[in-house]
Amino acid sequence: MKAHDALRKTFLRFNIQADPYTLLELENFVIVSRNKDKNSKYYQTLVSNLELVLTRQEIDNAKDISKKMADYIMNLCKDGCE
Repeated sequence: MKAHDALRKTFLRFNIQADPYTLLELENFVIVSRNKDKNSKYYQTLVSNLELVLTRQEIDNAKDISKKMADYIMNLCKDGCE
């Protein structure tokens, strides 16, 4: 699966709007964090960037939702994302 597709599916699943440029910006964070554990700085950076996107959209509980989204993305990418 491509990182872009994993991000798109995740945003759709959580019913959150994301423009194509936002997805492009997040792709690299998905790719570098895909085989890391949840304590790695790469995974934490992905969560932080997702939280920023959600905060800009004024979504409540952005911190909790961003962690759930990152976990969902990593689940989609368990066989690898490019």
